[in-house]
Amino acid sequence: MTLCTNRPEGFGPLSHLYSHILTSCFLDTILVPLCTWLYLLALVILAVTGTRLSTRVHHQSSSPFGGSRFRSSKTTEEVEINELETGDQTRRHAKTQKTLSIIYYLLILAQICMCVLEIVRLSLAHLGIGLLPFTFVTLITAGAVHFTKGLGGRVFGWRYLNLAVWIALGVTNAVKVAEETKEGTGARKGSKYPVSDEITDVSVMIGVYAVLSILENASRV
Repeated sequence: MTLCTNRPEGFGPLSHLYSHILTSCFLDTILVPLCTWLYLLALVILAVTGTRLSTRVHHQSSSPFGGSRFRSSKTTEEVEINELETGDQTRRHAKTQKTLSIIYYLLILAQICMCVLEIVRLSLAHLGIGLLPFTFVTLITAGAVHFTKGLGGRVFGWRYLNLAVWIALGVTNAVKVAEETKEGTGARKGSKYPVSDEITDVSVMIGVYAVLSILENASRV
């Protein structure tokens, strides 16, 4: 499969038709996949850093002189207060978090379907799919990182990393919509994938990324 074909604006960074906008080929092969490359690189770095930090903390805690020498004992009154606070409120919070998690994974599944739809329609229109399949790697990896809570705690700051990638994907796809809007909704009219249809599909994907960002941030509470 060719990365980009039959794209009238050309295949370089800037359009041959409109010099002030980026080409869809550049967006599909560089800008959008860039989020995946940066995410995977940061994930590896944070995983290595987190493993070293956890090992160091483990050694310090196992040391006879490590940690605090003083231990505070809770009073009976403090214990009773804690028991009250961890009653119905805790159960409601757990139920809410479970519901949000289900929505989170369903949205990732929906986003995978939207990516499949865009790639299939680009392919049927013989426009080339660029490097858009790399987005699947991000969606699946980010979902796995969330499910395992940072690969069992080995990825330092994984929630912020996931939040960053959802925002980055939303922004890059928003740039894509903006550039295609400048190109004109009538472009590629009569083809199997008009620009107007692609704008609609990508706009839906931007909305999903926005909700994923909100849910990722809400899961920290």
